[in-house]
Amino acid sequence: MQILHISDTHLGKRQYGQEFREQDVYDVFNQLIDIAIKEHVNAIIHTGDLFDISEPGTRAEIEAIKALKRLKEHGIPFIGIAGDHDTPKRSNTSYPQDLLSELDLLKFLYAKNMMYTIGDVYIYGLSHTPNIYKERLKMILSALRPEGKKNILMLHQGIKEELPYVGAWQITEKDLPQDIVYYACGHIHDRILKHLDGGRVLEIAGSPDIMREEEIDGYTQNGKGGTLIDFSKNEPEVQFINLDIRPQFVETIDTTKLDEEIKRVQNKLQMYRDKHPMLHIILTGITIPREHLNKKLEVLRQNASLVRIFKDETKNMQEKKIQLPSNTRIDDLIIEYLMKIEGFRKEEAEMILDMIKHTEEKDYVKSQLKKMLGI
Repeated sequence: MQILHISDTHLGKRQYGQEFREQDVYDVFNQLIDIAIKEHVNAIIHTGDLFDISEPGTRAEIEAIKALKRLKEHGIPFIGIAGDHDTPKRSNTSYPQDLLSELDLLKFLYAKNMMYTIGDVYIYGLSHTPNIYKERLKMILSALRPEGKKNILMLHQGIKEELPYVGAWQITEKDLPQDIVYYACGHIHDRILKHLDGGRVLEIAGSPDIMREEEIDGYTQNGKGGTLIDFSKNEPEVQFINLDIRPQFVETIDTTKLDEEIKRVQNKLQMYRDKHPMLHIILTGITIPREHLNKKLEVLRQNASLVRIFKDETKNMQEKKIQLPSNTRIDDLIIEYLMKIEGFRKEEAEMILDMIKHTEEKDYVKSQLKKMLGI
């Protein structure tokens, strides 16, 4: 008995407004479907945030329907709960999972319909419960009397031990029903696997793609994808399945040695052949004009699908103390300013100074500008 656990697929999400990122999300979801079919799993369980919003666009719904139809053709049930992103924000509004359930493509579990069986495995599921109703959630969990020696509880909640921030969690590990063997959880985007007392397993599948730059460290350490749960024996065996996703990484660039830093990052980008990575930049050093910076960064866009300034930690020119040359010649002052404040290389600064001295010679200045700009 093999079950594939996936979560937080966020179908329809267009990260940073980029269309290619929406396609990435669909591609990753279809990779998971392909794995389920190839491995002949007995079921897929999805622990919430199937969609990125509770009223997804037509394309997101169509992509979900096409993928789940493939599962149905292979006799693989898709069992899901709703996450906070799936939960309607208006009263008397349906969950997006309701449509898939009506089409017999998804077994939707919630408080009034919270059990489904696959062979000798009992699967229980509760859709996301917001903070305002967390006491009610705890009552439901404490009243749960699961059947069978092989059982799973699907949740999409903040758990204090994993998300210890004010307002971020609704339950603690002590609130989990003791007679459940396997807790399959969503909501947190990083993978977590914990063995609790009594042989119980707490597993968080994480998102199958990098949805926020804060997830990059977790992806680097543990990968992204799904979790294969083998219930063939008395105790479940767990295997993480990694996917081929678009790489993302954060790079710190010191503007005081901009050309050197850009060359270093460019060499790293060129290592990726199949999918151009997404590059998140942290700027340090001194503030330089954004137009000049963007011109310098343009070379990185040749090998990156997206280049964005993640954080700007540079110091502005008012905070920069210039060490004046001892001879204080005006030419040296200009060179010093162009290099340390504007971020030009020495040869560029010297060319600019030369053009300043020949401002009346328009043809000469024009030829020097072309040379400087590489035209």
